[in-house]
Amino acid sequence: MFTFNESAIPAFFLEPISLAGNDGFAPHELNRIRKVLLDQKDKMIEAGRNIVVTNEPRISTIEVSDETITAQLTDGRMISVPLVWSWRLTNATPEQRKNFQIIGNGHGVHWPDVDEDISAIGMLEGLPARPAKHPV
Repeated sequence: MFTFNESAIPAFFLEPISLAGNDGFAPHELNRIRKVLLDQKDKMIEAGRNIVVTNEPRISTIEVSDETITAQLTDGRMISVPLVWSWRLTNATPEQRKNFQIIGNGHGVHWPDVDEDISAIGMLEGLPARPAKHPV
């Protein structure tokens, strides 16, 4: 039996069956879900059932150098944007740049020391941060 938690979100790829993301499930629960998927995969495909699959980009890791912000996405892509696209990170110390949290199940990244947020979609669509209204 699985524990119901409406805020928990697992995501699996079906071909091959592998974990794409997890937010809230314990490893033993994920193993049980994977077993069910393995047992029922052919039936799900044969029945033509719609399986919820998200193609929204999600960040798995991020690195900030003196010139770029580089994100590894969960689907294997790597994207990089110029550091100057974020005036807050441009002005941040190396220690502040290293202090980040991946948020929204990978939809974005937050740097609490400089109050900066960058989304995967923003990086892909080429949306630099708006300049400061007042000098920092």
